[in-house]
Amino acid sequence: MKESKVPFNINRLNSLVRKWSARARSEEPNTSELMALLIHSSLLADATTEMADNAMQRVRSQNVDFNEFRVNLVDEMVTSIGVKYPDAFERMRHLRMTMFDLFRRHHKVSLDQLIGKPKKDVKTYIENLEGMPHFVATRFLLLGFDSPGVPVDWTTIDLLVHEEILSEPTEPDVLMKAWAKKFKSDRAKSIHFALQAAKDGFLDSGKAAAARKSRESTRKLSGAAAASAQAAKKVKTTLRRG
Repeated sequence: MKESKVPFNINRLNSLVRKWSARARSEEPNTSELMALLIHSSLLADATTEMADNAMQRVRSQNVDFNEFRVNLVDEMVTSIGVKYPDAFERMRHLRMTMFDLFRRHHKVSLDQLIGKPKKDVKTYIENLEGMPHFVATRFLLLGFDSPGVPVDWTTIDLLVHEEILSEPTEPDVLMKAWAKKFKSDRAKSIHFALQAAKDGFLDSGKAAAARKSRESTRKLSGAAAASAQAAKKVKTTLRRG
């Protein structure tokens, strides 16, 4: 099936969602507090639910509030969630940028100002916050404001390739854009929770690490081939001119 130039197997996707739905969450535990939802969403990218829940608990226990968390240095934020957390430094660097942008705008670390706003305005606001990853924005908007969109990170892409839902890796942002047009918010939520459960299993099994290594090595080889072709082209051009 093809949607917005992203071919995927809808039957295999439906099968995967059915398989994991029984083991998946049916709701997000942080929706009553929008800032918590944002932070938890940032912790879930390329990580398991258990890892994100535990990191969220440490953030809460080690800080009086989220504003105190904001004023930490990135290294201190990394220590809060755990130095072995996947991509911990870059994850916290982006989150800190977002929290500082919020503070600059409102003199507090809060998203309550979005309550009651039109969905279109909320979407524009969130997506334009400094340091905001698309995965985090998509998940926040889906679970906090019922905006259609399925959060997709690289682990999800590797899972979808492994399950033959995608024939080859595609950029997460490209797939998120396609699926935002394909699935309404209720369906997007059920897909997201099932994919997160499936992603948990994929990461815990060690298959995700192997898939990531394979994808990254393939991309490096592709890049090297392109560089080699470009070098050969330059040599030919030089010889012709000579």
